[in-house]
Amino acid sequence: MRSITVADCMTRRVVALVPEMEVVEAIRILLKHKITAAPVLDSNHKLVGILSESDCLSATLTSSYYSQDFGLVSEYMTASVMSAGEEDSVLDVYERFMKQRAVRVPVLDEQGRLVGILSPKDLMRAVLEFYEKPAA
Repeated sequence: MRSITVADCMTRRVVALVPEMEVVEAIRILLKHKITAAPVLDSNHKLVGILSESDCLSATLTSSYYSQDFGLVSEYMTASVMSAGEEDSVLDVYERFMKQRAVRVPVLDEQGRLVGILSPKDLMRAVLEFYEKPAA
């Protein structure tokens, strides 16, 4: 049976954030790039979390309620992140994606470096391609 790997359909140009960034700046970046979430990388370019629109809204509500600054990405990001490897099966990742209700799935190489990201559209496109193209 043929399979499509994560490397076949992932987005390779990834917009990433850093934990020390202010949430208001992260919101600007998400809006500018028209994305719903972005991985957060430490100074060694290792994945430490993901910041979603929901995380940003939480920061907005908290800052409004307490009349304070938005805070840092590290304070609102989701630290427990589902990730995938380049050679993983897209169908397997899609199943995990649905179970965990992931927003985006960072793709890591064997050294744990970020090499891409999967969005719901990337996954839907891959699944559709899998079912529409006959096996060779």
